[in-house]
Amino acid sequence: MPIAIDRFGFNTVTLGGGLGHKLDCMRAAGFSGIELWARDLIAYPGGVEKAAERVKASGLRVTDFQPLRDFECAPDAMRPHRLEMAREQLRQMALVGADLLLVCSTTSPLAIDDAERAAGDLRTLADLAEPLGIRICYEALSWGRHVNRWEQAWDIVRRCDHPAVGLNLDSFHMSVKGDDTPETLAALGEVPTSKIFLVQLADYFFEYGNRQADLIELARHQRLFPGEGLHDMRDMVRLLEERGYGGHYTFEVFNDDYLNSDPMVVAERGMKSARWMSDAIGRSDQATTTTGDRQ
Repeated sequence: MPIAIDRFGFNTVTLGGGLGHKLDCMRAAGFSGIELWARDLIAYPGGVEKAAERVKASGLRVTDFQPLRDFECAPDAMRPHRLEMAREQLRQMALVGADLLLVCSTTSPLAIDDAERAAGDLRTLADLAEPLGIRICYEALSWGRHVNRWEQAWDIVRRCDHPAVGLNLDSFHMSVKGDDTPETLAALGEVPTSKIFLVQLADYFFEYGNRQADLIELARHQRLFPGEGLHDMRDMVRLLEERGYGGHYTFEVFNDDYLNSDPMVVAERGMKSARWMSDAIGRSDQATTTTGDRQ
């Protein structure tokens, strides 16, 4: 059956303009969920508390709050600072009623390569967040210092062994690392869906070059909505749905063209993508992925 539209969320990073107008456009386009950034609150006129009031008044549910960067495996001298930054983000989340914090794998050149330490750090963070009713969602950035594949992230989540720590799957980071093959999807099928807390979706046209800088350029400036590019993610979504995943799918689309366009037009474009994805998964005759019915 089709995926319920209210399970799709929209990321504020995709739209230009102020937070209030972004919220209005997302709501008008038909979205009910929003991916919120700490900077959305910090930059709001009147401060964080006023921003939180505006988010709550929008009627949009905060699917996740992001990102906490360079947290795990920091050197001992940096750990108090990283913990303080985490506490501040948790405070902001409590203000907007968010219950899922996205933690990106560290890119710091000072980070220690130690999966057990990474798991311990996430466990510490989860213990801080749990009294607030907040869960932790760990993501492998494709340019992460030591963790840059989803299976590495899953290994750390599994080592963590904490009920409030789960995995984020980002189709963009998976695709650019070649982790969207049938073999990889078969491995993904072994992950309990109860430990997958969020799925982020984004398409793109071109392959990146050989340098990390090329990959970051593609990731931060040229992503597309699902169905607009050349990298189909329907097999992954179909697998997750068949295995009982019931969480959110969010569109994390960094695109300079969208950022400089009419926010309402871009939000409607995102909703078109959500409906395309929902309908495609719901069609009983789509046993295998084809490209003939792209947007």
